[in-house]
Amino acid sequence: MTTIDFDRDALASTMPDAVSDHLRSSGFGDPADAWRILEQIDRRVAPLARPGNPFPALVEAAAASLEPDRALISLHTLFTRCGEDHVPALLDLLAIPSESRDALLTILSCSPYLSNVLIQDAGFLLDTFAGDSWRALQSAEELDAELTEMLQGVSSPDEAMKPLRTFKKRTYLRIAVCDLMKQSGTPAVLERLTDVADLCLQAAHDVCGMKLEARHGRPMLEGSKPSGFAVIGMGKLGGRDLNFSSDIDLLYVYDATDGRTEKDGTSTYEFYPKLARAITDLIGRLTPDGQVFRVDLRLRPEGRAGDIANSIEGYRWHYEIQGQAWQRQALLKARCSAGSREVGGRFLETIQPFVFYPALDQPLILEDINHMRERIAKALIERGSGDYHVKLGKGGIREIEFIAQGFQLVYGGSQSWPWERGTRRMLASLAEKGYLSDDEASDLDDAYLFLRDLENRIQMTSGHQTHEIPQDRGAQTVLAGMMGLSWTTPEEREAAPDRMLSAYARHTARVHQIYDRVFHSAM
Repeated sequence: MTTIDFDRDALASTMPDAVSDHLRSSGFGDPADAWRILEQIDRRVAPLARPGNPFPALVEAAAASLEPDRALISLHTLFTRCGEDHVPALLDLLAIPSESRDALLTILSCSPYLSNVLIQDAGFLLDTFAGDSWRALQSAEELDAELTEMLQGVSSPDEAMKPLRTFKKRTYLRIAVCDLMKQSGTPAVLERLTDVADLCLQAAHDVCGMKLEARHGRPMLEGSKPSGFAVIGMGKLGGRDLNFSSDIDLLYVYDATDGRTEKDGTSTYEFYPKLARAITDLIGRLTPDGQVFRVDLRLRPEGRAGDIANSIEGYRWHYEIQGQAWQRQALLKARCSAGSREVGGRFLETIQPFVFYPALDQPLILEDINHMRERIAKALIERGSGDYHVKLGKGGIREIEFIAQGFQLVYGGSQSWPWERGTRRMLASLAEKGYLSDDEASDLDDAYLFLRDLENRIQMTSGHQTHEIPQDRGAQTVLAGMMGLSWTTPEEREAAPDRMLSAYARHTARVHQIYDRVFHSAM
């Protein structure tokens, strides 16, 4: 890209025509606004009396991003809010073209939510982008060690509020950068997002349990055997396919109702609901630092009206007497996410016969699932959001999941299939068993990765749990860039949304074709 010398003395005066033309040709929508922002940045950095003129590099960096105007605004906010001790290092990072600079400007141009994480923590920004740490996903073990260090000395849920939220924001930022810069594939990204949730839940379990045990004593069963409690992940958390801005669906389970605490004899029936509420509050409470995750407990027996935590026997009784088809489908994803692995394992063993019993009502199972899909489609049409809904729209993620789940519920019990929670692994298994052709399984897998990639990028932009492709053309252009579509000319940039939407239409049409084949013919 052609550069032009920005006279710092001229920033306080009328913008030269040559500069205006340069800014416009570089992709800035309003050169006058860009000029004013540069003037304000100059007021911030001028007192440092650093050699050289930083503005050609700043303009070049912003212009090379997905949305130059937004990138420059983010840079202005960053310079305004960061401490003077961070400004020189930030200018050095932006002065020379590099992949690290590109990675930083990608975030600043496409995600106000993630940009805010960096703006609020310039030290973390420099630690992340001054080197190469953004290039690789941290392992679950490395994340565990980092969180353990951050929680060192924490002895109560209130003390854990801020470090848990800081840990989640920082790790998600690093995962997002690694993902957007194509340093890791989508499957690894989804698994790492899930690892973060598991680690936060385990930490919440430990710190909340420690406080309750200090007050009541340790819960014990007869024969001096310690009692136990587990957090069961459901939905995408259970399937280790967590979204970038998912809420987390949970069940809370404990071993038995007849245990007592050592200090004051509180029953486990009383103790464990207290623990469940404390974990939910620590993870889900909205504070000035945000929240760790939104927690959804509606999958528990009797939904919002039911007990927040149940014993293994309580779950068994409910599913045997009152269990419904949708609960069988939801429990396909159940996985022990935190707490006692022994209790979690016993819970899964107990519910397995309910989930996978030999089916004598195969047509009814498929009919129930398809009716659920039709209700979803009707609701989307009523609110006018069906065409671009990546999760629930025709040929979307939910249809792929329903295909995998439908086969599991129909054949998993009668044929003693292994319990498979991951959608992609189930699709591969169905091809091996001959229920999907190799082409169908491959096409569904490709579509699933594309749609999950698209969904994550939609959520990265705002930090909200949304699944719809934006209608605004400019937002679609940024999203196309986040999906890896590149351009070198204004014409190619203008065409990028159409290329993305064409790929979306192709994948969803193929998914719906296979869905119709599965649900409207004998399985």
